[in-house]
Amino acid sequence: MDNPLISIVIANYNYGRFLEAAIQSVMTQDMGDNVELIICDAVSTDNSVDIIKKYACGLPPNTHRYGRAGSAMNSSLISWWCSEKDGGQSAAFNKGFSHARGEWLTWLNADDLLMPGTLKEFSRLVEQKPKAEWVTGNMLYFDSETGKIMQVNWGPHIKPPFLRRGKSFYAVFGPTTFWKKSLYDKVGPIDEKLHYAMDTEYWVRMTMAGVKQYRLNHICWGFRKHDESKTVGLQKKEIVGKRKREEQYWRTKTGYWFHPNLSNVWYLLWIIWRVIDGSWLVRYICKHRMEKRKICDLYKELRMLDQSAG
Repeated sequence: MDNPLISIVIANYNYGRFLEAAIQSVMTQDMGDNVELIICDAVSTDNSVDIIKKYACGLPPNTHRYGRAGSAMNSSLISWWCSEKDGGQSAAFNKGFSHARGEWLTWLNADDLLMPGTLKEFSRLVEQKPKAEWVTGNMLYFDSETGKIMQVNWGPHIKPPFLRRGKSFYAVFGPTTFWKKSLYDKVGPIDEKLHYAMDTEYWVRMTMAGVKQYRLNHICWGFRKHDESKTVGLQKKEIVGKRKREEQYWRTKTGYWFHPNLSNVWYLLWIIWRVIDGSWLVRYICKHRMEKRKICDLYKELRMLDQSAG
């Protein structure tokens, strides 16, 4: 069975100092012409466009590279890119997905990393699970200055039917997620009214639509914590109010009512299930083993393991 084409969208604005590492983290997946990279830049004023051009290998902006990117004919993984004003990150992702030709979609933040072996492990899983439409993996946080791993998040191994839809906490971590283009066409685009919870709302929308979540027990996403990160800035007072209004909007829109507090019996069942299925134990072991190590050392180690497995 041929590996499916995976379309990865990067939305970027003035993250040139991180963008090259993000692009290289996709290039080093060694997936050949089974991955295409789409980059939507919002008219950055730093060196972002120069970096994009470096890896686009002569592909002009707003121009499709026909044939699979990364093939013997095309040494670049970039199949389409632009540098133009947009309506924010959500709009940039939708623009990128509108140009995607892959069977599967995902995104990568311009300041983050796709961890080694992720796309190969994903391809193995979907070959074993041909009915899968939505696959989610695990992630880690690392400090941008020191490179030290700060946290490891590990989702449940299996999500039983009684803990799906509005009765369950969603354990989906941003760019650890892959979903079919056909599902994107069915569920609809990312809500461009949302700027801080667009990913959360989208995962909830798929959950409420009854889409089964398949787990990829692999660390897929390396989240870079730095002062200018949008996620780090979520704790600022001026943003808290916006986040609350966004949450009220998407909860009303989707009908998702689950709240993670001990007075919610479904939350208690969720905790009990995470103990039974062993995923919290795995998370604890991974945290203990990886925290305070450096991302560069772990990246090299995973890269070597991936090469030996391949």
